[in-house]
Amino acid sequence: MKTSTYRFIAALGCLLLQVVDSLSANAQQGPPVSLPANITAIQAITPQGELPGRSIPYYLRSGEGERYLVGGFVACLMARGIDTDNLYEWMVLTGGKGALLPSHTHSQTHEVIFVLDGEIDLWLSGQHYRMIKGDFASIPPGTTHAFRMQSHHTQLMSMNSGHQMTALYKTLGKPYAGYVQPSDNISALDPAALKQAEKAADIHFDGKPLPEGNAQRVVNAQLPKSVVPYVLAAGEGDHYTIADQLFGILCDNATTNGKLLVVTCEGPAGPMIGKHFHMKHSETFFCLDGQLRMVSNQVVLDVYPGDIVTLPAGTIHAYQHLKPYTHHVGLLTPSIFELFFRSQAPSTQHVYPQQPTGGLNASRFAELDIVPLERPGPPPSPRH
Repeated sequence: MKTSTYRFIAALGCLLLQVVDSLSANAQQGPPVSLPANITAIQAITPQGELPGRSIPYYLRSGEGERYLVGGFVACLMARGIDTDNLYEWMVLTGGKGALLPSHTHSQTHEVIFVLDGEIDLWLSGQHYRMIKGDFASIPPGTTHAFRMQSHHTQLMSMNSGHQMTALYKTLGKPYAGYVQPSDNISALDPAALKQAEKAADIHFDGKPLPEGNAQRVVNAQLPKSVVPYVLAAGEGDHYTIADQLFGILCDNATTNGKLLVVTCEGPAGPMIGKHFHMKHSETFFCLDGQLRMVSNQVVLDVYPGDIVTLPAGTIHAYQHLKPYTHHVGLLTPSIFELFFRSQAPSTQHVYPQQPTGGLNASRFAELDIVPLERPGPPPSPRH
């Protein structure tokens, strides 16, 4: 990256501090003099690479988590309700051709799906889609849906509001030490287990067969303006740029009733952004391509594709792109940080800017849940 680009992004961090300072005559660089006890407690935590069983910062390497074999796929639980203060749950499902979850609805849970590898057929509110890597689906409560994996190696992320979906995979599946399905053979789901899952989780199986026929490829590029089921083609969504990074909003307040904000980010190698934290919302990073370096309280991590880093409200954090093309997805909940992205420069492009675009729009920073701590600078040595 050119030196001018580094200076440009560093200037953005300085601008952020200047704006926050201007919000109060008594404001100082760094955190407030007195923080709530829950925030100071979170900032004292040293994140570990395991599921914590309580809402504290942690990280997991690709494939790690609590795993269950469910018919023909492996459900890897990377964030359970108990780990997120019941705000959200995050699963990665890995399976073979023909593995499925039959037609069902959730009464309270809003689910979103992001395809990581292979292809799946998704039946969504009467429509039949063929989804490929990078495609996205938003599934509000009450929406009838089902999926069937169509590749010999298929992988998707399922992100869910609330805390009622972990029980689904625990009830339908069996604890599993492996990372992929044991063979090409697809085991049918036990009807008795389906009934038990309805009692344990937020799910109702309607018993209807999946309509066959030609599935339509996902081509939609626009977010709706209300809570309705929809799909987005890979790389689509509402795009905004800051310097040389491209952000894509896949779902927001309007489409999830304030439950989930899912945002992608891509860009070239560059400097670490300034450390900061949020008082009221959590943030979770999942690396898709390239390599990130992340600060999480006292720990510095090198983050690779498939790795997840969870940051409850109060966690001090920052990130840096290390590879020429780095791509990650973030889940923010509750979705009160949407305004940060919506305030930036809209873009019609589907690739990050080759030259830095206009700077950070700080005109509405007083409304944002962000506490900056420092200007950008080189981080300490990472934990691999």
